[in-house]
Amino acid sequence: MKFDWGKGIALVIILFIMGMALMVYISVTKNIDLVTPNYYDKEIKYQEQINKINNTNGLKEQLNIQYSEGSLIFSFPSEGHPEGDISFYRPSDAKKDFHMPIKINDEFKQQIDTDKLQKGLWRVKVNWSMNGKDYFNEEKIMIQ
Repeated sequence: MKFDWGKGIALVIILFIMGMALMVYISVTKNIDLVTPNYYDKEIKYQEQINKINNTNGLKEQLNIQYSEGSLIFSFPSEGHPEGDISFYRPSDAKKDFHMPIKINDEFKQQIDTDKLQKGLWRVKVNWSMNGKDYFNEEKIMIQ
């Protein structure tokens, strides 16, 4: 059997079409989670977020988040009683995201057990208010 230009061009076109069909199939079946379902609404309100970050940077004592095996320890400033919530975002799986209220002890600390958290990267976002001002902290935590 002789191989000529016509058969070569037809083979290239067929391989190209099959490759494109495979790419379309993969892109349609791939699950893509946004960081938050109402992403665009949050983008519009971002100036409020900037104000919270500026307030946080102006604190004498900063919120400290420490990870030790089995627990996360949040050390809040002792300038007042913080109220708000802590959000855990799993970038690879939005179904694992959850929120919890801030409940500090007498030492202005809150401890959260990490035994139930899946290993890997988590984004911990703390939205809180204290003495009439709003604050925001975000950290990436690697659970091992």
